[in-house]
Amino acid sequence: MDSRVQAVKAHLLEMDTVLKDLAQDRMAAAPHETYDTYLTRLNDLAATPVREDQVRALMTDAQLQSALPRLSRFKRRNGLRLEIGCAKSLISVSDPWDHLQRFVYYVNYLTLARMEYQGAGLHAQDRVIFLGSGPLPLTLICLWKHYGIEGVGIEQDRSRARLSTAVIRKLGLEHRIRVICGNHFALSTAPPCNLIMVGADARPKSEIFSHLAEILEPGRMISYRVYEKGLRRLFDAAAVLDLPPQFRECGRVRPQPPVNNTCVFAVRTP
Repeated sequence: MDSRVQAVKAHLLEMDTVLKDLAQDRMAAAPHETYDTYLTRLNDLAATPVREDQVRALMTDAQLQSALPRLSRFKRRNGLRLEIGCAKSLISVSDPWDHLQRFVYYVNYLTLARMEYQGAGLHAQDRVIFLGSGPLPLTLICLWKHYGIEGVGIEQDRSRARLSTAVIRKLGLEHRIRVICGNHFALSTAPPCNLIMVGADARPKSEIFSHLAEILEPGRMISYRVYEKGLRRLFDAAAVLDLPPQFRECGRVRPQPPVNNTCVFAVRTP
């Protein structure tokens, strides 16, 4: 293992030692400033340019096998914390749109919405379904605001689904976007759509995609997001590497700054 890989590994193990006992619910509600310090370090580390063989060495390192899922969870929970905070404050302000556009990742979601719109060949008045839409369904909001695409969010956490519904109502979008509390099995009660998007935090991935393979008719399109390059792959614990054989990948839209995710599109085969 070369010196750069050794240095990255040492940083990861150090951060895991500090963060491994992190209480997830407590973090979502009121994180300590130490968490933010380590998140900054983790993001800086993820952006470090490395060769593909160095990434593979870290992904297969025995000492990191338990640390990487914990660090991935830490990043995911921090993102959830930020979304919950924005959603709760948005529903109490006089200008919710201005507040939303000041959200730290708003520009990222604008870009992701454009990637989904272009990659799936969507048109105004189409409808999408987002599995795992979370407390702040920014992808659905951006798709409607900028492309006239209606949306249905499916969120299995009841409190996040309620918060998301309150956000949609505050923005005056309740006739264009609605949120269902449920998981992938709730698709049976959802309206027809042109694209099913599987969110990064939708879980369990293997079960979700197996279910979609069973219920979708030939020609139906799905999408999901992954990190393809660099150290960010280390923190994509739920990445989809192999779709069920009933799906055929039909396109990828690669990221442009500030986005790091690739949007992958696939269709249900006959």
